[in-house]
Amino acid sequence: MVRIVEPIGNEADANERLNWQMQVLRSMVAHDDRTGTPDIARPGSELAEDDRTTAPFHTSHLVHYALNVASDALRTTLILMDDSAGIRVPIIGLYPLLRTVIEGSALATWLVAPPDRSERVKRTLETRLSDVLHDDKAVIVAATIEPSDGARERSEKSKTLRGNARQIRLQKRRLREHAARVGVPLDLSGRPGFGPMLEAIAPVIGMSVSEVRGVWHFVSGLTHPSLSRAIRMAEVELKGPRLDDGSTLATMSANLTTVNMAIDAALLGYKTALEVVGHRGGREDVPWADTALPVPPAFRRVWNDR
Repeated sequence: MVRIVEPIGNEADANERLNWQMQVLRSMVAHDDRTGTPDIARPGSELAEDDRTTAPFHTSHLVHYALNVASDALRTTLILMDDSAGIRVPIIGLYPLLRTVIEGSALATWLVAPPDRSERVKRTLETRLSDVLHDDKAVIVAATIEPSDGARERSEKSKTLRGNARQIRLQKRRLREHAARVGVPLDLSGRPGFGPMLEAIAPVIGMSVSEVRGVWHFVSGLTHPSLSRAIRMAEVELKGPRLDDGSTLATMSANLTTVNMAIDAALLGYKTALEVVGHRGGREDVPWADTALPVPPAFRRVWNDR
């Protein structure tokens, strides 16, 4: 059930927070419109030097794409929520978008945050390797030979699998050779998952590991069709007396405090990514700031402290 939240609602604190968050969303989207998609590695910057070391597997290409993923999801969040009658708040639809913002921002931050260039190069090459490994799995699954396949289908799938195996071996070898050439150890399993990644960047964000990983797990969990999780994190309104079978009719809608928390995590993650990338790339115009915004309502310390 979708809620349309008026400027003044029943959940006063959460409602006030949500209206402030909408101002931040609009400001961030406007900031992206102004900065466009700049070359995030200015000549002479640390990120430009990283690119020289990682070429042709440029770090800035990965970082730029991760920021674009986060920005696109943030923009889509604003489109979804911006309703002429107030603020549109779906019970589930926001969470996949906010998770994408968190993960895109986390990847961009994780790639460029370490002060040591060797570590940044290592993370770039392992991220490239992860892409290769995932691409390989996708082709293998898509070309799995089924018992019902005819001779022609089996032949075509076998040809696809052989060609894919050759290509994957070549891509892996190029990455291993590049890592050896620049003197960094390469984990052949690729980069870590988002849980360890978020744990690594928690100090950069300025929050504890439990806060950063916990919020991501929380938001990620709400993207899955889990009835028990949805009931715990939603507003449940009883609609009538108990029925003969012992059940009661009810409706569920988004809980604004839960929505506040998820949006805060996405906004702060994206803000952090812009700051770290802008610093590493020598681009003072990339970080977001808006001194015209009002002071945020007291809700989460991470915004009120920064």
